[in-house]
Amino acid sequence: MKRTQKPSDIAKPSPCLCHIESGELSPLPPPYEDFNQATIPPLKPEKVKNIETSLDDTVAIGIPKPASKVEEEALVRQFLSGLKKLFEKENNWTFLQPLLLSMEHCAKCQTCSNACPVYEMSGRKEIYRPIFRAEVLRRIYNKYLKPGGKITAKLTGDIDLNWTTIARLAELSYRCTLCRRCATVCPIGVDNGLITHEIRKLFSQEMGIAPKELHEKGSVQQLRVGSSTGMNPLAAKDSIENSSRKRWKRLRAIKSKSPGMWKVRTSC
Repeated sequence: MKRTQKPSDIAKPSPCLCHIESGELSPLPPPYEDFNQATIPPLKPEKVKNIETSLDDTVAIGIPKPASKVEEEALVRQFLSGLKKLFEKENNWTFLQPLLLSMEHCAKCQTCSNACPVYEMSGRKEIYRPIFRAEVLRRIYNKYLKPGGKITAKLTGDIDLNWTTIARLAELSYRCTLCRRCATVCPIGVDNGLITHEIRKLFSQEMGIAPKELHEKGSVQQLRVGSSTGMNPLAAKDSIENSSRKRWKRLRAIKSKSPGMWKVRTSC
């Protein structure tokens, strides 16, 4: 019988926290390929020897391994600094209220799991539950940022914060499509998709850890220009005005062809 993984296990060093075997995946309907009939090749050691791969059989980010214990400790401090900013009004006023509500009021009923496509299609692996990554962040926040957290953690759920925890949490945040189906089925409105979004934001903005394409063409461009598309305010204004002009031209064309459609009825 396989041991059920707990959020605290994410901090325990091991070569691989979760391994998916052929035959465990949910089958896809034709004409899609049935991965259960295929052998999933392991990651090649020469390709991944310098990057973190201890979460599962997949690499989404390619986080470089720290060169020393000192560097690991510096990255842990950097993570805690970014986590603190997520819960400060001046740094995260846009998402602070829904984030706090989702962090404080989860009933752990697991309703969200049955709606999650990643959890279902992975063969219902424990680490892919929407609540799993949210609970990891919740435990870190409660233990390391709340007053008296290291004492109450023994009762509310303990977790160790080390480089293994951080690297796995970063990778785990990209085992989510952000579809937020979990939020739509939650009986009390907890948004695990938002929590995952905030985890990604922390790693991207505070630590520069994200898939290169998303970080450079998404987060960095958003902060520099104000838009992930690279559109500045002047271009946005011009686009809206141009769209409005085209819309009114279409409406005038319809009016000229069907003037009866534009008559206002004054009688009941």
